[in-house]
Amino acid sequence: GTVLTYGIDIFIGEPGLWGQGIGSRTVTAMTRYLINERGAGMVTIDPMVTNARAVRTYEKAGFSKVRVLSAHEMHKGERHDSWLMVTMR
Repeated sequence: GTVLTYGIDIFIGEPGLWGQGIGSRTVTAMTRYLINERGAGMVTIDPMVTNARAVRTYEKAGFSKVRVLSAHEMHKGERHDSWLMVTMR
């Protein structure tokens, strides 16, 4: 059957707020909401491969790397590879 899937993204634009667990708590809360309240069977997120901080955050929130999406994201005028990361019910 069909698996209800949601994709999420998060951006914390103020560097002074980085490293305080805000991303981990937000991603965890949103993922729980989508699974428990909206019936999601899968939630995806796609950080740039070079964004190690984001990848660690998403792994802490229960996401796993699936595969690299080549030239997936445009950032500062250049295409960058992203990880397809998923968590499932």
